[in-house]
Amino acid sequence: MTFSWGVVAALACSLIGSQNDSYLIGRSLADITLPVVGVQMMGFVRPDQISEGLHQRQYARTFVIADSSGKTRLALVTCDIAFPTHTLKLAVLDRLREKFGDRYGHANVVLAATHTHAAPGGYHHHIDAGPLGGGFYGQCFDALVDGITESIVAADADLKPGKILFAQGTVEGAGVNRSRVAYMNNPAEERAKYQSDVDTTMTLLKLARDDGPIGTLNWFAVHGTSMNFYNKLISGDNKGYAAYAMERAHGTHYTGKPEFVAAFAQSNAGDVTPNLNLNNTGPGKSDVESTRIIGARQAREAEKLFGQAQESLHGPIEFRHVFVDFSSLAVAGEFTGAGPQRTCPSALGYSFAAGSTEDGGGHPLFHEGMKESNPFIDGMARKNFPGLGPTDELRRCQKPKAILLATGLTKPPAQEQVLPIGLVRIGQLVLAVGPAEFTTMAGRRIRAALGKELGLDPRYVVIAGYANDYANYVTTREEYESQQYEGGSTIFGPWTEAGYRQEFVQLARALKAGLPVASKVAPVDMRTRIKKSVSLDGPDEQPPAGAKPGDAVADAKEHYTPGDLVTVCFWTGRPVNDYRRTDRFMAVERLVPRRGTWEIVREDFDWDMTVRWKQLVPEGDSKLAKDPRPEDSRIGPLRRAPRPDPYQVTITWQTDAQTAPGTYRVVHYGRFKKNGKVERFVATSRAFEVTP
Repeated sequence: MTFSWGVVAALACSLIGSQNDSYLIGRSLADITLPVVGVQMMGFVRPDQISEGLHQRQYARTFVIADSSGKTRLALVTCDIAFPTHTLKLAVLDRLREKFGDRYGHANVVLAATHTHAAPGGYHHHIDAGPLGGGFYGQCFDALVDGITESIVAADADLKPGKILFAQGTVEGAGVNRSRVAYMNNPAEERAKYQSDVDTTMTLLKLARDDGPIGTLNWFAVHGTSMNFYNKLISGDNKGYAAYAMERAHGTHYTGKPEFVAAFAQSNAGDVTPNLNLNNTGPGKSDVESTRIIGARQAREAEKLFGQAQESLHGPIEFRHVFVDFSSLAVAGEFTGAGPQRTCPSALGYSFAAGSTEDGGGHPLFHEGMKESNPFIDGMARKNFPGLGPTDELRRCQKPKAILLATGLTKPPAQEQVLPIGLVRIGQLVLAVGPAEFTTMAGRRIRAALGKELGLDPRYVVIAGYANDYANYVTTREEYESQQYEGGSTIFGPWTEAGYRQEFVQLARALKAGLPVASKVAPVDMRTRIKKSVSLDGPDEQPPAGAKPGDAVADAKEHYTPGDLVTVCFWTGRPVNDYRRTDRFMAVERLVPRRGTWEIVREDFDWDMTVRWKQLVPEGDSKLAKDPRPEDSRIGPLRRAPRPDPYQVTITWQTDAQTAPGTYRVVHYGRFKKNGKVERFVATSRAFEVTP
């Protein structure tokens, strides 16, 4: 028998792990659904993409993990939003400090987004306070702060001893590289190390206690753009569907304490699209079908890995966090491969305005790959965005980018220059926590550098992107040179990725040496500079002619067969008057014959339900209805003053082959404003039969 130090080392690690693989773990899920009507969606930056209703509710899914003593705690939060902001995290930390003192801070709270493009904005202080304009809705911001805080507090209270099991697998057919031109600009020898031009690996954690599993958290890189830019219903997109499918399969109902929480977090998805046809479509025949297919593929792999997970995480929980000024960061030659370099004040390029054609293009004046400025375009940009013109020095620093908007030169900057990065270690797993959209190769470079520095196989290093703030894209220097959409959106210039990699490695060195880190700079709290919040509340509403709120406009048919679409329309009022984060808007009830009572079988968190509002604007005002922005708004979600005209609400329920025979009815929970007071009401359709 051959003696092997490897066997001895493995046995030693196993013994150590068995003594130190128990953590305290807790989970929670809280509703963060934003106002369902009248706020611009955040993601595609289309001023005409104003929310009209709801397909999926939004949630904050939180896991709190602590060492066995409970002294060191970590909160990992995944939210169904486009991205978090610094002020959002500040407000959450303020709330947590009131309850827990110094238990939670920037370093041990990871506030991440799934990056769904089908969720409202309106909560971004920085955009509103800067020259890009926009609308800030206090109701949106407060709803997120309330829900996220509620989720963390509940997960903290849920802590009990348990284990965290690690597994990895491959998700097939869930994403393709939408910027292959840029990817192929990376060195051939580097590309040869990988089998694919996208990361197909899903990294999954299974959290289990003595009484059974309580949830799962995974990271997989794919954009939240299955729901296209024509969509105006709130949705968690493909990751929202994946979470819903897995949670429902494990018995979670969304009206009480969740038994099981499934968080599908983002990774280095900067150049990865779910639109497999590369033309804003596919693999389904509609964006809704594509969302379900891509989400289901993630959910299936997560279920498989959840069942296979056996490797325990073992060892301490550690974290490091620092704020970095990326507007002029010195980057050492060790990371550039081209001697000492610097990053630049932020700027958006012409190709940023071109958009990603694979996920829905931008303005027709622009196209990807633009590297030369155009005097006409520059003149229009200066007219519409005064103060955002570049200097010659910035042009040289950002070269070869043709600069459209010099967002880092204004006071305050139109985009944040000081950004958070962090490292989180749970046993052998390391999360590189960053506020940006890292491309596939950018993420690979950072993972390889951290693995080397920490003596870890890079498979144990995960890029946890879209976290704690947002700073657009991070491409490699070679990808930046091609100035595709992602390069035009890499705001700090050609050495952005090298700068991030340097700062991550510095954190890794501090982590390895057991040394603390300190920030030399900090972002400005933009809450102190915000203009007055825009209110969603509207005036008294006019009753519909010859009807009253709750009356059916189009009632249900008397009979349906499984697979039919049930559609019901009611007169109603503005759903955001007296807005509440946990408002419910619809349900399907089934008659229980033995008791003669009705039980709820579908609600507005269910995938097969939608609700959409339409305001009945008098004839002749159609132009006003189509342009909901005020005259002084350029790209933001501000609207003209709400009108008093009544609304119609249309509720759909897509039955399927598994729909049980029986008697059903559709319910609408509405409201109507009269004499300055919002009156809530319940409307029901006629009873109808579903039979084979």
